[in-house]
Amino acid sequence: MTRIPGWEKRLNLIVAKHQALPSEYGVSDCYLIPDDGVEAVTGERMYPKALGYTTEAGAAKRLRQHGFETVRDAFAAKFEEIPPAMAQRGDIGVIDRDGVLSGGLFTSIGFMTRGVEAVEFLPAAAVTYAFKVT
Repeated sequence: MTRIPGWEKRLNLIVAKHQALPSEYGVSDCYLIPDDGVEAVTGERMYPKALGYTTEAGAAKRLRQHGFETVRDAFAAKFEEIPPAMAQRGDIGVIDRDGVLSGGLFTSIGFMTRGVEAVEFLPAAAVTYAFKVT
């Protein structure tokens, strides 16, 4: 996957989209935010057949169907892991919340991930794993 012309504008639209959406599996969650970001940057989804879930259990099942236990595993299978401090806008990453891994997207205003009720923007220092989307 490579970055395609106009990705910056599409990425900004993804950020705005997820800020307006509710925290809901299959609508705006810790997999869909980075996957939408990857599609904005490259024009391709990471795993198109991983979509279509509506619950946490359904999301985990879709990952397992692709051979992954966590979003980190799924991201690492597609992209080069880099130090979080080296991540740029449009790259993706994972935070560890008390043993629960949550995916997110590096934006111009911080690392965007899904909180319980709304999108959260965290500093890069909060990111455990980062992956270069090229």
